[in-house]
Amino acid sequence: MRARMTTEMLQALRETPEIPDILITRVDSAQQDGDAFLITLTDDEAMAMVEMCQWYIHSDPETGQLTPKAQLFDAIVTAVDEAQA
Repeated sequence: MRARMTTEMLQALRETPEIPDILITRVDSAQQDGDAFLITLTDDEAMAMVEMCQWYIHSDPETGQLTPKAQLFDAIVTAVDEAQA
């Protein structure tokens, strides 16, 4: 599958300490597609990426809204889900 991601989404993944080497390889090999990038993932890699990203999706306790960092990881999960559809 090929998930469409922004530069900011790829950067968030690169900065994630828990990201497995295979996912870093996939992020680093993302191909430019207009104003975004396409990242190629197997089903297992997609599942691993979604599970890892879910660790970072938290809302601000004062506002109840997702934090800016959480919004990026939520967008990554959405991009992977859309690619799987």
